[in-house]
Amino acid sequence: MRRTLSCLGLIGGASGKIYFSETFGDGWESRWTASKWKESEGTQGTFVASAGKWFKDEAEDTGIQTSADSKFFGISAGFESFSNEGKDLIIQYQAKYEKDVECGGGYVKVGPKLSDPTTFGDPTPYNIMFGPDKCGYTKRTHLIFSYKGKNVLKKSDLSYKQEGEALRMFIV
Repeated sequence: MRRTLSCLGLIGGASGKIYFSETFGDGWESRWTASKWKESEGTQGTFVASAGKWFKDEAEDTGIQTSADSKFFGISAGFESFSNEGKDLIIQYQAKYEKDVECGGGYVKVGPKLSDPTTFGDPTPYNIMFGPDKCGYTKRTHLIFSYKGKNVLKKSDLSYKQEGEALRMFIV
């Protein structure tokens, strides 16, 4: 995954409030906390800022990129608490894959504030988790809600598309 652009917003007609948006421009490292979840095992990867191999405008297309294969990557950023009761919630991000992966995924988790963001990883609690997952011939988009301590997987398949250079994911 090369670029992750996360937006959390409430939509009402053609306008809404944006709760979180990131373009990974100057100073992105100060807004994000890198996970150290797998560091002691030697399998923790790090993100680097890059426009990648293919770009139209290097400054505009710069995002974060995984720096090594077969590693675990995690990064988190906080935002103000909100409720979308009675409103649509849109969560969107974009990833550009520069090479085919045999097995892996790229998930966005939206959840409670972490007491220690450096522990962000697979066991981290969440309210919503979604993103692409591919292993062999199985390709799907996960959408999981956490409700009263139980994970509820959306049963119907969501499309898994990677058109051109980017995979654009959103839920409403």
